[in-house]
Amino acid sequence: MNVLIVEDNSAARKLLRITFEHYKCTVIEAEDGVEGLELAARHKPDIIISDALMPRMDGFQLLRALKVDPELKSIPFVFYSSTYTGEKEIELALSLGAETFVSKPVEPAVLWEKTCSIMNDWEARQRKPAHQATGDTDEQYLREYSRIVANKLEEKVHELEEELALRAQAEEELRRLNAELTREIDERGKAERALREQEEELAMIFEAAPFIMLLLDGERKVCRANGMAYSFTGTAISDMIGRRSGEALRCLHSVDSPEGCGSGISCRDCNIRKTVMDTFESGNSHHQVETSLPFSVQGKEQTIQFLLSTTKVMVGRQTMVLISLQDISEYKKLEAELRHVQKMESIGTMAGGIAHDFNNILTVIIGYSQIALLKMSDDDSQQENVKQILASAERAANLTRDLLLFSRKKVGDKKNEDLNDIVRSLEKFLHRIIGEDIACTVNPGNEAMPILADAHQIEQVLMNFATNARDAMPNGGSLSIATERIQLDEEDITSLGCGECGEYAVLTVTDTGIGMDDKTRQQIFDPFFTTKEVGKGTGLGLAVVYGIIRQHDGQITVDSEPGHGTTFRVYLPVTRAAAKENKIDQNHKQSVRGAETILLAEDEESLRNMSQSLLESFGYTVISAVDGEDAVKKFRENRKQIRLLLFDVVMPKKNGIDAYDEIRAIKPDIKVIFASGYSTEAVQQKALTNENVISIAKPYLPSNLLALVRSVLDKK
Repeated sequence: MNVLIVEDNSAARKLLRITFEHYKCTVIEAEDGVEGLELAARHKPDIIISDALMPRMDGFQLLRALKVDPELKSIPFVFYSSTYTGEKEIELALSLGAETFVSKPVEPAVLWEKTCSIMNDWEARQRKPAHQATGDTDEQYLREYSRIVANKLEEKVHELEEELALRAQAEEELRRLNAELTREIDERGKAERALREQEEELAMIFEAAPFIMLLLDGERKVCRANGMAYSFTGTAISDMIGRRSGEALRCLHSVDSPEGCGSGISCRDCNIRKTVMDTFESGNSHHQVETSLPFSVQGKEQTIQFLLSTTKVMVGRQTMVLISLQDISEYKKLEAELRHVQKMESIGTMAGGIAHDFNNILTVIIGYSQIALLKMSDDDSQQENVKQILASAERAANLTRDLLLFSRKKVGDKKNEDLNDIVRSLEKFLHRIIGEDIACTVNPGNEAMPILADAHQIEQVLMNFATNARDAMPNGGSLSIATERIQLDEEDITSLGCGECGEYAVLTVTDTGIGMDDKTRQQIFDPFFTTKEVGKGTGLGLAVVYGIIRQHDGQITVDSEPGHGTTFRVYLPVTRAAAKENKIDQNHKQSVRGAETILLAEDEESLRNMSQSLLESFGYTVISAVDGEDAVKKFRENRKQIRLLLFDVVMPKKNGIDAYDEIRAIKPDIKVIFASGYSTEAVQQKALTNENVISIAKPYLPSNLLALVRSVLDKK
């Protein structure tokens, strides 16, 4: 069905277009009646859906113009308006020949049902003898049309008057609130000035300050100390009075020096001493000077960092110095963690870029290697060498996948897998990780355990468990890995924090290591928490494990006691579908050929040349482009013969996604395969909402690409 939409509101026009295109209609769009009349004469649509209120020529004028045209008057006409919805407007529309009058908004399915009903009635009328309609005279039409427009104008004027009245009311309220705010600010200023004038209130501030405050006399002895000083030192304020600041605060240099505060060797460089003396001598205030003091905390020496401020004050007729000390040790620790996080973010960004470039290079290596392998005879002596190249390239690809996972550039590639298969495939590697002095036993369950998972990420979880177990058993021990299939009810779900009741595959990893206490156990999944020595662990391992399991809609628990080892249990929901074999035989030599034309866009020259050579050798015609802009240009030039787009995602000038969107506007049903060094949320979202969008991750095997190309082209 060809549908002409006449609507001046672009959003409403787009919604109508999407609705009718959903039902396989061809849609023609016009912004007003003048353009609608021209398009109707040119395309002769099956039906016209028109708004009533539009610039230049509104819906009533358009309808009248259509009905006086012998070639256009038989086209069914539907009003779709939110403005002219009164009985008189509807009567006028129907008297002019409209099929029906639909008031906005209406559900798309309802609008489609009305449209189908109208078309059915219209087709039925075409089979009956036509009757000459007796339309109103021009005078009657103009009189009724003018009355409707005048009424609508009056309504709009009334609405405008009401809006102006409301706006004036709001402005008056705003002025009132502004005056009240000004008065409140003035009163607050008076209160603050009064507060500063009251000595009692000054003492209250001194006592309630969230940092240590000491008032020192000319001999640098404490005349007054606040409650925070008592909380910090545990010494009664009365015991601080008359002592120098270091002695009052229990600084180790003062405690260990027989001569007292300021007399020890370390006191010469004490920032507090030098800053206080400068304020006494020069009168200069100092603010937020970083300093540190050594203290004994639970029998261990600990250095605490402070921000020091000093100011000269007159108390009565005596000159004194007021000092404040703010403990910033925790802030410094957080600052160091923040720097570490920023460093990890920078490394992650760099790792993502490196992995992307590596994937391009590996795609070329794997591509040319398999092309060479495909061309070799079975008895070729070089075949084994090429297979070694492919195997090494695959290991390198695994490294890039690790980099992408670390840099969060890789969206999990979840497939139907069997947990037992994943565990078995990693068994030999786990033996190499833990070493010969640790006995490792793997006991997969007897029944299949299908899960929807990224196998590589589950492998990482297992490897992390194994390395942690190895570190927890420096003198040897045993590590056991087992799987089982269990049923979780509501009580289990609540206690474990899993998603839904049902069958779960449970992975249990137990070691006989040193174990951990309850406090450590509660923190092991926190980012950057580690029990290893500085430089021997990032504290990210188990945090990443937790993130992976949660991304798989699972849960993880840990049981441990000091000296009694540790047990991790991972719960993953079982899927109904059986695990599928995802690997493609590298020796597969009978790839499906084709004769279609493919537009290839890839900015990496070597990869572009390899892909073009591969596709052409299997019968395809390839038009290559160096970037997104070039791809759009070449599509415009060859749109009739191009059947498929094969686009890199990251390209200069215009990326693959934007280039596809522009081409799709020209040819909505064009199919595309996105190839990228790392998967993106944008590509995945398009793949979910558009069946013509497929993605393949670099590096890929040529046989995989050929199979995918053939599959996409054959898909109806």
